[in-house]
Amino acid sequence: MKKVTIKDIAKEAGVSIATVSRALSGSDYVREETKIKILDLCNKLGYKLEEKKTKRTCTKVVGLIVTDVTNPFFTEVVRGIEDTLSSMEYSLILCNSDENIEKEKEYFRVLESKKVDGIILTPAGGSHKYIFRYLKKNIPIVLLDRLIEEVELDAVIIDNVYGAYEGVKHLIEQGYRNIGMITGPLSVMTSKERLEGYKKALEEAGIPVKDNFIENGEYTQEGGYKATKKLLLKKEIDALFIANNVMTKGALHAISELNIDVPKDLGIVGFDEIDLAPLLKCPLTTIAQPTYLIGVNAAQLLLRRLQGKGKKDKEIVILKPQIILRESSRKTK
Repeated sequence: MKKVTIKDIAKEAGVSIATVSRALSGSDYVREETKIKILDLCNKLGYKLEEKKTKRTCTKVVGLIVTDVTNPFFTEVVRGIEDTLSSMEYSLILCNSDENIEKEKEYFRVLESKKVDGIILTPAGGSHKYIFRYLKKNIPIVLLDRLIEEVELDAVIIDNVYGAYEGVKHLIEQGYRNIGMITGPLSVMTSKERLEGYKKALEEAGIPVKDNFIENGEYTQEGGYKATKKLLLKKEIDALFIANNVMTKGALHAISELNIDVPKDLGIVGFDEIDLAPLLKCPLTTIAQPTYLIGVNAAQLLLRRLQGKGKKDKEIVILKPQIILRESSRKTK
């Protein structure tokens, strides 16, 4: 098979060889859409980007980009990352993308300018083709909590389908039958997988999945509040499965305003542990993630890449959440 050259890429892209060369070197003189087009062609035609990688100077600094720094889920995750990195004398730069792909791109540019040794990323929703530019520059990237369809990278994720399935199955075992769900945005991997687990538990129990029992809470407190109000005004639902802790806070506010008795009139299971869950008037049943271990594993994956000890292919660590049973899901007879 004929070896693909820069000339082949230039011809296919309809640009000059010089433009291809600049795009592959990450030059700011080439428009972002042109870079993406060229990188896509490199993948499609089999041009070996790794042959052009350059050596990087070690700075002992790692970048971390998360989607919502106010989400308590990330508190222990960041602690696990920081403890692991500091034990190897690495420093950490923390960035918050606010679930905004453009902010995420900007933070990549900032971290590159800081010459970080590697990046740990919780990806926002949207296209991530721009990441090929940084892989070309030999910047190791480890994904946290979510995968990216466009590129294969090391990652640490949770078995979201299992966690959601266990939570909904528990509600069914307690006698609830009209179980609503508040999802996150379905453009996000965790939301899609938790919805899959919800549907799996219902179908296994012979309970029809009703689309009008499912509302998108956008992974925000306000979204959880509005979705709960919308679902509970239907007067049919006797239980809720809520796909993250931030939305659960909004849901609890709505339930309080509606003067609904938990668990007599409504059972609740929330995905993610909440610090105050055991101390609420009706202690909350949750699907708890091993947040500190998620951070530790992400940092360890990155360190192995930086030390040249990583596996040849991508390495994905999948951790299991566990259900913590409390009063909110125990149906009174």
